[in-house]
Amino acid sequence: NINPTRRTNYLTMVDRRRSAEAALLTGCCILASVLFSFDLIPFNNHEDPSLSSSELQRHLIAKGKRRTPKGSIQTSSSTSIRSWENNHLEPVTVTPDPSRETVLFWHIPKSGGTTTKAIYECLHQTLASRAGSLPKFGHDKDEEIVAFHPWRENGPTYVNVDTTGPEGIRHAKEMGLVPSGLADLIITGDPAFAIEHLYDDAHKGRVLVTFRHPVDRLVSKFYYLQTADWERAYNPHWKKLSVLDFAERNNENNLYVKKLVGKENNEEVTAEDLKMAMKTLKERCVVGLTNYMEESIHRFNVVMDIDESGVENKKCMDQFFGGHVEKRNSNTHPIEIKGSPGWDALAKRNELDIRLYNYVKKLFKEQKEIIDLYAESMAVE
Repeated sequence: NINPTRRTNYLTMVDRRRSAEAALLTGCCILASVLFSFDLIPFNNHEDPSLSSSELQRHLIAKGKRRTPKGSIQTSSSTSIRSWENNHLEPVTVTPDPSRETVLFWHIPKSGGTTTKAIYECLHQTLASRAGSLPKFGHDKDEEIVAFHPWRENGPTYVNVDTTGPEGIRHAKEMGLVPSGLADLIITGDPAFAIEHLYDDAHKGRVLVTFRHPVDRLVSKFYYLQTADWERAYNPHWKKLSVLDFAERNNENNLYVKKLVGKENNEEVTAEDLKMAMKTLKERCVVGLTNYMEESIHRFNVVMDIDESGVENKKCMDQFFGGHVEKRNSNTHPIEIKGSPGWDALAKRNELDIRLYNYVKKLFKEQKEIIDLYAESMAVE
């Protein structure tokens, strides 16, 4: 038998505990409600925003959040992107606004860049590249930034600067290329340098890029430059070399990682550089693949708000992706089989680029949903 007094005290203690738990639960619910009413979804600049988190993507894109904190964005692994990269480029989690942004296309040699440029010429976009600065067109000495037709009145439109390398990029900055708003697409081979110097906190950009397997790209480059006498890097002596010889003598390695982190060709890159390159692509770039070129261009068009349904634009897309399409700037050459001495030698020298490429393939799949969200949001606007 339980003493009545002890039983009463016990029941009173239980009731008090239950009341306290209920009060705590109610308080948590109220706090969560208040936080969400103020739109404070946990996403700060010290977290690693995962592209697999579709709810987070949808929320940020729908709300159009624009976060431009000072300094580097830190992840749990302490990997960071540079402060100017953070402040000069819009995150992929923000819906594009072509009226406020200037898009940059990173042209990786032998990775679909020439085709991409030709497509946007056809789609009547104003481009900044090397062509607009050529002396033969008479605008290389201009003191003001202008857009013009280099070849014919109804042909492609270019701005009178060369954005392919550092010297031209410095000149384009002095001319006020990005603030002018004249260029729809800036094309460069030096993305890190261009992002740092052409953009600023008030004039942000977005990066588009198409990737190809690093070994396939280098093999293509090896055969292409043997015969392409119009290219500045033309090298007929390579005709005497095998792919293995080329791999052992070629000083270009891990180009993707080096360009993304801003290192020179003669500098070494590390696993930490690879992490930084991955983070940059994940947070600040819309990636494409040469194996899925049509899908890649469709995604780029969404970012640039180009309507493919218009008669002229549809003709352009059909011209490049219709039935019998001749590839631009391509050259037929022997295929280097994976596992051959030449293939293995190139793979060994480009290990970090191959790891980055494998990451890009996953990122390409993940970004499909975010591109669809762009299209939905921009259609509503």
